[in-house]
Amino acid sequence: MSLIIKEDPSEYPLCPDGLHGAVIVDAVDLGKQESPWGAKHKLSLVFETQLQDEEGNPYILAKRYTWSLHEKSSLRKDLERLLGKKFTSDELLAGVDLEELIDRSCQILVVHNETEDRTYANIESILPYKSASGQVVKNAIKSSGNYQRVIERPDYKTPEEFASNGV
Repeated sequence: MSLIIKEDPSEYPLCPDGLHGAVIVDAVDLGKQESPWGAKHKLSLVFETQLQDEEGNPYILAKRYTWSLHEKSSLRKDLERLLGKKFTSDELLAGVDLEELIDRSCQILVVHNETEDRTYANIESILPYKSASGQVVKNAIKSSGNYQRVIERPDYKTPEEFASNGV
């Protein structure tokens, strides 16, 4: 008896590359994930763009990070760029509440990365959203309200359950 699995040929709309206005709609604790360097605690920030696909839905993109605020970590660099300031040692000791970033406006630089099979839209950089006068505006962009946060979904799995499934 054969057990054949195939890639789902359905295509998701590809967010155009370039700099786009967006709003942070979720921060997801992914728990421990296997990596080439062993198990690492991961998280994902989820963004909804102002751009819409052909069906009128905003593009949803996510960027995955290692759970670390080390000075060389991608998360810390992106957060400092987004907030427009370096973290103080007191702020780092107190910790950063990623939930407070939800509904924050920003700009994301989307780049296309191609593989043999497909093209991916990835977030290269996250920047603060600025008005025409150059002032940072935290809530300039509103989400569509269509995105349901991961922790609010009926099939929500705790980070431990999610990680144990090897996803």
